[in-house]
Amino acid sequence: MRNAVLACSILLVVALLVEPLLSQNTLVFPGANSRETYFTIHNIRPAHALTRGGGSKVGILDHSFGMKVHPELYAGGDNFQVGEWGETFECQSHHGYWMALVLKEIAPDVEIYALNTYSADEGKRVAAMVNAIDWAIEHELDAITYSAGAFSPEARKLLDPAVERAVEAGIVPVFIHYPHPLNIFTSGIGPRSGDDERDPDLNIFHYDYTVVFGDQYVAYMNGDDDVARGYRPFLSISSTAPVTAGFVALIRSLAPHLSPAQVKEILMDSSQPMEFQGRTGARVPDVAKAVGMLKAEVASR
Repeated sequence: MRNAVLACSILLVVALLVEPLLSQNTLVFPGANSRETYFTIHNIRPAHALTRGGGSKVGILDHSFGMKVHPELYAGGDNFQVGEWGETFECQSHHGYWMALVLKEIAPDVEIYALNTYSADEGKRVAAMVNAIDWAIEHELDAITYSAGAFSPEARKLLDPAVERAVEAGIVPVFIHYPHPLNIFTSGIGPRSGDDERDPDLNIFHYDYTVVFGDQYVAYMNGDDDVARGYRPFLSISSTAPVTAGFVALIRSLAPHLSPAQVKEILMDSSQPMEFQGRTGARVPDVAKAVGMLKAEVASR
């Protein structure tokens, strides 16, 4: 393990020598989303008084986990990509790493499994996701989460059966831009994304980055149009999936017997309309209410 961390450190040093300053750096802010503004939107702090997600297992389908650099963050996982995107698994700490940090804030005691699946090539990405979903079934995970682009109809023909197998095995899928009826279809508070075919099942408050990536921050400060249009280094719809997966982990830690459909129903039933700074969500979950109902049910048995 020490050798792997050393190798990753050497790669980062080399990258810093040949890339512009800050291009590979990350600024980490532990507990960035634990402020009252965030935790009161979904009543997370009262939920933590009842459960912190211990015993639940969530797989993140993404890339750039920094698996060898941050071994304390992950309970396990696997690399389902080769080439450029396969190389992001161990040493690069970027999108997947951020997803893991967000998930840990919602369910601090959850077991996180890094499933390296992303590729810019949709065919390679979906093939890797199918393999990762089968891995999740074999390892009896409670939930899987995905925070990237929508899928073409051709890709759905391959992905949908895999997701359906996962649900049949008791795994709760939480994907953005994926309107499959068995998925907990999540988006932000406000107008739905133009990529989405229907309204989301749940509206989740957009969480700040717990880690700011140097290259994005530099681009933002320089006024880069692509960044300024919405992919700011502080905010992204990507966070809505691991936040929701964290809610699933809290629920499953109290009631592991619940089916994916029951978990989805509990989250939707405990949701309510909310307006925040001019943004309106039809179904904003109250996770304290959800786990409180479950805690009372378990106590009454």
